[in-house]
Amino acid sequence: MHVAPIDLRAVQQDGLKIRFALLDSMAYVLAEAPGSGSSGTSLEQPCVQPHWGMVIAGELRFVTARRRLTIPAGRVFHVRAGGSEHHFESTGSVLVAAFQPVDGDLDVSDEGLAAQGFEIVSERPLAPVVPPIPKRRVPPGEIDCETWQMAPFVMSRVKMGERSGYTTGWCDAPHWGIVTEGRLAIEWEHDVEILSKGDVFHCPAGPPGHRIEAADPATFIDLTPISALDGDGRLTDWRRSVAIERAASRRGIAVAALA
Repeated sequence: MHVAPIDLRAVQQDGLKIRFALLDSMAYVLAEAPGSGSSGTSLEQPCVQPHWGMVIAGELRFVTARRRLTIPAGRVFHVRAGGSEHHFESTGSVLVAAFQPVDGDLDVSDEGLAAQGFEIVSERPLAPVVPPIPKRRVPPGEIDCETWQMAPFVMSRVKMGERSGYTTGWCDAPHWGIVTEGRLAIEWEHDVEILSKGDVFHCPAGPPGHRIEAADPATFIDLTPISALDGDGRLTDWRRSVAIERAASRRGIAVAALA
């Protein structure tokens, strides 16, 4: 399944604007702090939850009792579970995208969101909002994949050359991702989906299997459970052959550049 930018639901709370979509057991969240910064917003509330995110515009600051780390646009980050209490802050406008595991009984009805203090807003993004990635082209037919271990997931930045992915085998691993450039086709053993820049997607665990194809150059970022990559299920060759790197860890947060 996939969700286009215009279909993201929008809410607001204490100046923080949030657009989101539920993708099975994961939520995609696009959070925007105002030009005055994050002061007074829920972004600065103490938290111990894990996060898998990307800074799209502005600068985000990760704060603990012992650490303050600035994360500029074009970086992905992972805050592991079970770490120290932390929060985020910004001195100006910042736009952050994140994937966050959610409970199956989460109430995201208008009534449920209002009960949590959110104001439902009708504003929709006018254009796809994606993290900045250098436009280095990949030769036709080739797929370039860079990965970072962010347990229990692996985050991948995948650049696809034109006419690539069509001859790869079927994959049964689940993925949650966002298209950052170009158009993709997710071919299923029984169907096909066409995705464009800014679309977020979820490939459930197979079978039926899937494979990702690009007629023209395209780029996407996704999360895949480590257990699926290590298992015996079907896995497309370019994922199985990639060496998984550890993102640079700095006292509770790992950060990597989307180069």
